[in-house]
Amino acid sequence: MAMPQRDDTIEAIKRLDALLEYVGQHGDEAGAERIREELRKLTDEV
Repeated sequence: MAMPQRDDTIEAIKRLDALLEYVGQHGDEAGAERIREELRKLTDEV
């Protein structure tokens, strides 16, 4: 994986992780599951 692409992937993971923390604190379980699925997709690519 090229460095810029890897950096973009890392940043996307960080954003989704922060968003997951936010929705978790607000009790949005459906939103949290959607974010977890997006994280799975990103990490499966790596």
